[in-house]
Amino acid sequence: MRAQNGHDIHFRYKLAKCLTFVSLIAVITMALSSFLYPGRLRWTAADDDEDNSYPQADTAASSSRDCSFKLDTLIPQSPDGSYTPPPPDETLLRAVELASNKDYQNYCQSWDEVNGFADNNDNNELDDDGCGVWQQKYLALHEQRLEQLQRLKAGDFESFGHESKPEYVSYLCESDPQNRGSHGCGGLADRMNGMVSTFFYGLLTDRAYLAHWEDPLPLETLFEKPSIDWSFDPKEMRELFDKKEDADNNDYLSYKKVNTLNQKWGPIGRTMFPHGATQDFKDLWNASYVEWHGNRAFVIRTFRESSIYPEKLNQLGLTKENSFRCIMDYLFRPTIGARQFINAYKNMFEMDSILSIGLQIRTGDSGIVNPGDDLNTLQMWDYFMICANQLREAKREPHHKQVVYFLITDSVRLRDEFVSLNHDKTKAQQFLGDNHQDVTMVVTGLPIEHVESKTIKPKFLHNITKADLTEDEQNTLAGVNAAVIENWLLSFTDYRLISRQGFGKLSAFHSKSSHTTIGMPKLSRKQVAVNCANPHAFITFDTLSTWWSLG
Repeated sequence: MRAQNGHDIHFRYKLAKCLTFVSLIAVITMALSSFLYPGRLRWTAADDDEDNSYPQADTAASSSRDCSFKLDTLIPQSPDGSYTPPPPDETLLRAVELASNKDYQNYCQSWDEVNGFADNNDNNELDDDGCGVWQQKYLALHEQRLEQLQRLKAGDFESFGHESKPEYVSYLCESDPQNRGSHGCGGLADRMNGMVSTFFYGLLTDRAYLAHWEDPLPLETLFEKPSIDWSFDPKEMRELFDKKEDADNNDYLSYKKVNTLNQKWGPIGRTMFPHGATQDFKDLWNASYVEWHGNRAFVIRTFRESSIYPEKLNQLGLTKENSFRCIMDYLFRPTIGARQFINAYKNMFEMDSILSIGLQIRTGDSGIVNPGDDLNTLQMWDYFMICANQLREAKREPHHKQVVYFLITDSVRLRDEFVSLNHDKTKAQQFLGDNHQDVTMVVTGLPIEHVESKTIKPKFLHNITKADLTEDEQNTLAGVNAAVIENWLLSFTDYRLISRQGFGKLSAFHSKSSHTTIGMPKLSRKQVAVNCANPHAFITFDTLSTWWSLG
């Protein structure tokens, strides 16, 4: 009996020794792994309950992955103190988890815990991104004009000698003190259309481009200046150049205000092409400083209506398809925090194993102003889902492991019901049809706000006071940045379905292809929605340029 007990004790001792040795090896292995791969963490979705209604990633693939995610650490604090967005919506992580293992690993490698996602939006590489050869030449001109501006301010007119006359054009958005929509600059898309078109005019007339808006936030708060310094003081410029009484220097100091705010197709045509197809933009206004108030575009229209500029633009490397994207990226870059958020989604959209379809559903301003008036449902807007399903079946290829529907809308209620399709199998079958288990609904979860909230709120809340319009600065910053982020993101989806207004159209112009957008009818005409499986369903840039804020 004692011999047997002794044998058992000896066996247990050996077993314990073996287990201790194995544990030590495991600790050493983990330590070495942390040392060799310091940037690769084992993340997990924070406090995310298991939800079996979501499709699950491949067990074999998941086991070989060396990272997963925590929403609250995905976007680092902006190092320069500028806007830091909230964490992305959990639907992003759902989509990434369902990607192929290769795409998942690449996504991991594009991120580190200190700097977040690798920033690939380097505007210095525009020459390599199909944007032509005009950037450096224009930069030299712009810097020369800024140097000349300093001499003009000093009254040093004699130093110009045989230099070319220094000329300038500015985009200026000034708030209307009476908050009248007809006198306002409009939302993000309207303003961007105005700014891009003003630069387009400056590029073709050798003018230095300047841009300014203060309301609801300074332009510099939303965008970095990756290529040229466009900041200026409107009052200072106006006082310098508006010298009607100074006849001696009117060759250098002359001022012209141009107002194309909210103009329609006809008036814009008469403004920009008064002499038809042969119109030279340099002959429009002779003033050395043109101050432009506008929110309507004429870039695409110039390619179509001018007989002299298409060839010149072609020599620069600008086309109907790339002009908006190239100019926007040359002039404006979202601040670092917004870019981090954008890159988190953009890297997912670019995965080979994911087919992404963006849906931009504009329901109206009333729900933004008063959420209690938000009565939108998926049933109301089901024709967007029908179109997305048709497009999915037409464009999905064998390598698309998953399809992502990415929704941007001004309705919180609609957004919430859209996300519920990830959980509710019955509703998913109703709105997504067969193979609904291969479709993931994705949203940003960002706050919904109109850029020109001071104009739209009185429209719906007639008893609102001036004090009521004073908004918390941080909420405004978050709301306006959300508009920028979502507009940029919509341009990166493989395809997009857009409402017949300006916001989605700007994303279409900013995308890399003019054959990836389908224009959707208004809700009142949803019965005439197009067959989105038809390859001819895509809308051209020429047609888009006739919509809303033109093009």
